[in-house]
Amino acid sequence: MLKIAICDDNEIERMILKKMLQGILQEMHQEVMLIEFSSGEKLQRNFSRGDYDIIFLDIRMRGLNGIETGKAIRLKDARVELVFATSSNEFLQEGYEVHALAYLLKPYDVEKVRETFSYYFSKNQIETSENDFEFLKFSVQQKEICLRQKEISLLESEGRIVMIHHGEDVYRVYARLSEMENRLDMKIFLRCNQSYIINVAYVDGVVDYDFYMQSGDMIPIRKRDKKDIVQKYYQKRSELAGT
Repeated sequence: MLKIAICDDNEIERMILKKMLQGILQEMHQEVMLIEFSSGEKLQRNFSRGDYDIIFLDIRMRGLNGIETGKAIRLKDARVELVFATSSNEFLQEGYEVHALAYLLKPYDVEKVRETFSYYFSKNQIETSENDFEFLKFSVQQKEICLRQKEISLLESEGRIVMIHHGEDVYRVYARLSEMENRLDMKIFLRCNQSYIINVAYVDGVVDYDFYMQSGDMIPIRKRDKKDIVQKYYQKRSELAGT
């Protein structure tokens, strides 16, 4: 069972995060025990090494703030994972000085919270019931990123850089497209030419020698293999519709 503490002096914020954590961990088939604290002082007074696996700390608290609380907790327990939350990046550097697992901005983004747990499970080699291809993990400027694959619309290469499109975000990763392809769930992805891999769920249709993406982008299909590639596209879309 995962043991988690939530420390925030705002009761509504604690409730929002608690419900979010319960929902995410239920999806990941992980049992959890959640304990709430309304101040850094209360958490520090009642904390002993090994009490929790993860502690979510709001930075802007009255009295002992989240950074100060995190430093006090770290002196008692070097292994517990700390996740800081606030409405600005003001204390970002201080958060990582105490080896924080993650730094979340409010209001909480459910996908960012889910990515934090995916990274935690991967880092600690904890088995989950998630499919092996559920997430794509990579590093950007020494920061670990974990994305749900079905939410990636497109990967494109530019030399030794692969650009991963996830919603409005684009992550630039130092890698070859073929290396990334080996880590993708090819039930939903399709290599359509030397430089592009598309998620078929994000395609609106085929126009001449291009895939017309929901974003409005036109992704070229390799001409000599067009028939085979388009056939694979329709097959994958049909299989996805049937699941």
